[in-house]
Amino acid sequence: MRKLFTRTTLFAALLLFLLLLFAGCAGMPVSQRESSVKSLLYELQQRDPQAAANLTHVPFLFDGEILTTERDAQLMWENLSASGFLSEAQLLTVAPADPAQYTRFADTAQVRVFFEHSLPDNSAFAEISTDYGRFLLLLSGKKIGYPIVVGVKGPLQ
Repeated sequence: MRKLFTRTTLFAALLLFLLLLFAGCAGMPVSQRESSVKSLLYELQQRDPQAAANLTHVPFLFDGEILTTERDAQLMWENLSASGFLSEAQLLTVAPADPAQYTRFADTAQVRVFFEHSLPDNSAFAEISTDYGRFLLLLSGKKIGYPIVVGVKGPLQ
């Protein structure tokens, strides 16, 4: 009888742990989940520039400049893809982003206004390492299960 009680207790504890783990993940936005950001990086490495552009938010913050059309975003991905920019990208950190952190991209009025008025809810900063150096991705929301890319800055000093 004692062995049955121990197995039942162990099973209940494991079930409770799994429920708490999944409940914690369900409440965290996709853009702030490390696993989702790693999946996004993999998808961006595998996809053609048009498909990558479909995972891009417009307006888009590109190293302090604001891209305002989908065509601009597509051209950016075409150029980044041709350079092999993300071919060996590794995720370093993911952290929530808010409008007060606009200086992580640039300390300009244009970037401040972008963060105040165009920064989507549940945004996150993802720092990545590439063959070209460390870069900062600004992510938010989700599209087909992946975070949406709102901005790219780098290489970081």
